[in-house]
Amino acid sequence: MRVAAGLLAVAFAAIAFAEGAAPSTPARGPRVEAAIPLPPTGHERLRFFGGRDHHLVPGTVTIDKPPYVCDVDGRGFGERDAFVAHLRIRHRLASADIPDRLVVRDGQVHFIGK
Repeated sequence: MRVAAGLLAVAFAAIAFAEGAAPSTPARGPRVEAAIPLPPTGHERLRFFGGRDHHLVPGTVTIDKPPYVCDVDGRGFGERDAFVAHLRIRHRLASADIPDRLVVRDGQVHFIGK
């Protein structure tokens, strides 16, 4: 009788475990049937504020020397914006003319003149 009661208890436990043991999430993840490309929305587009021209002068990294150099005046600049301002004000260059007058040599961006 005790063996029958034990087997009956084990059977009920197995049935209860089998009903409640189903995993809540699939083991392999969701099945993807189709991928639809969407155009980027406003928050995913790259925007620059303040009217700066970020692509007039290439970025560079140097050690122990200024990254931007005006060969005409012999001046070095640590920041790109200061270098661009110097080229516009001192040398009166338009934005469209700046990239054509620059040379990158040994990691430094040089203004070679008009």
